[in-house]
Amino acid sequence: MVTYAYTGALTDIGLGNLGGWQPEMTVRPKVSAFGPDGLVSDVRVPVALAAGAFTMNLIPSGDLTPVAGGTAGVPYVVEVGRFELAEDLQKIWHGTETWEFTAVDGGGNVGDMTDFAAAPNSVLVSLDPPPPGYKGWYLNGSVDDPNVGTGILEMVS
Repeated sequence: MVTYAYTGALTDIGLGNLGGWQPEMTVRPKVSAFGPDGLVSDVRVPVALAAGAFTMNLIPSGDLTPVAGGTAGVPYVVEVGRFELAEDLQKIWHGTETWEFTAVDGGGNVGDMTDFAAAPNSVLVSLDPPPPGYKGWYLNGSVDDPNVGTGILEMVS
C-alpha cells in the first residue's frame, strides 16, 4: 500500500504557536473505505505536533473507495481538540475544530488541498483566476471592462 507524507502547521491567525492550548490532533477518512490492499477504517489516528508542525502518512484520497459504494475518492477529516491545564493540572476541554481535505497523489502541504467550493452550485466571482484546488463555478470579470461583471461563467473541476 503506497502512502505519502502530508504536512502542515497548526497555528493561530497570527501564525503563533498554540502550545498553551495543548492541542491534540487526529486524522481519519471521512468514511470507512476499500483501499488498494483491503479495508481502511475511519478510526481516528493521533497526529504528532512538534511546535505546531505535523506530518501524516496517508493513502491518497483517490485510492480509497467508500465501503457504502460509489466512485473512488474519500476525503480526510482532521480534528483538533483544544485543552488547557487547570490549577490542579487537570485538562479542561475547550472544543474541537474540524477540517476536511482531499489527499492528492504524491503528498504535500494540506493547505494546498482544501476544497474551496462550499457547494456544487457555489460560484466564485473574481477578476483573478481561481485559486489552486478550487472546484465549482467561476465567473471572471469582463475582458473588456472588469467593472461590468458580464464575464464568462465556467465550471472548474
